[in-house]
Amino acid sequence: MKRTLTLALFSLSAIALFGCPVWSGDHSSGGQCNFGPCGGNAQCATDTDCPSGDFCSSNQVCLPSNDASTSTCSTPTDCPTGQNCGTDGQCHAGDCSSTGCPSGYACTLSNGVAQCVANNPVPDSGPPDAAPDANNFSGCTSDPACADAGAGYVCLDGQCVAPANQCFDATQCPNSEQCVQGVCTPSCSGTQPCPTGYSCDTSKGVCTGNPTPCGTMACTGNTTCVDQHCVAPCGPGSTCAAGLICVDNGCIPSQKPQFICNVEGQQDACASGSICLHHNCYIACSPDAGNACATAAQFNICKPVTTSTGTYDVCGSNSNLGGQCDPTQGKNCNSPQICIDGYCR
Repeated sequence: MKRTLTLALFSLSAIALFGCPVWSGDHSSGGQCNFGPCGGNAQCATDTDCPSGDFCSSNQVCLPSNDASTSTCSTPTDCPTGQNCGTDGQCHAGDCSSTGCPSGYACTLSNGVAQCVANNPVPDSGPPDAAPDANNFSGCTSDPACADAGAGYVCLDGQCVAPANQCFDATQCPNSEQCVQGVCTPSCSGTQPCPTGYSCDTSKGVCTGNPTPCGTMACTGNTTCVDQHCVAPCGPGSTCAAGLICVDNGCIPSQKPQFICNVEGQQDACASGSICLHHNCYIACSPDAGNACATAAQFNICKPVTTSTGTYDVCGSNSNLGGQCDPTQGKNCNSPQICIDGYCR
């Protein structure tokens, strides 16, 4: 039976957030002190556990931001909030796009922000490629490399990703990308080109083309082969241009979705009045009470969305939350159409 949820009263700022939760501290801990009352030189879990102006060091001790011992670093967490541990082992203001990262870390994009993450992370599921390449890259380099991981697994950002953890909708993708066949993919047009190594499908407006497939052939023009595309090499400190991440020494579009919540059909980690659908938070609405979504700039239509746990009314648009296809559940389009944000195009 169709379950209808009532739209709570939201400010315009809440609508702009698409129903995403507003965190008071670090996302991983919710800003709570895991070790009891926190103070200067006390144990801590995040910066929010420390007095104003202090930060939580890598050994989980509150230290003043101007403490002389904080100028050197070896991991990203050695530096206070707003600073980054650079390739020179010093804390710098700003992010890794200009300072690089310490040894063992690469500069990648997360939620649109450049951050240092450990090199060669373990794939979230399934075995890596059988033999690492000359650069000791241990992740996947193509979808076929994930065949042994299970049905529907694809290679995203060098890792084999299960269908349930692929994107369903563009609201899960960074940098204004669209969700194409479960993969976050850059948009393109006559005035918006694709990244190096990718070409535009102008009929669909997405960068799904591969002008120079590589693997059996070498790349030219100062490009390197990553995921069968000849792409620009990473810069110093494993840096790439905005919207791209460094994988196997090459800059490719960020392909993984950004999940907020986990419990389908429940509020879960979402703000009051929003529910979790496809790992994302959407503002609930009621079609019987008029179009309460009309004041939203983009997601201004109250529409039903059917998931594995039922049907829910949430604020969306004519171009997202489609029900025609969902590669994450094996619901595909007839060729030559492809699934973009839930619609066969």
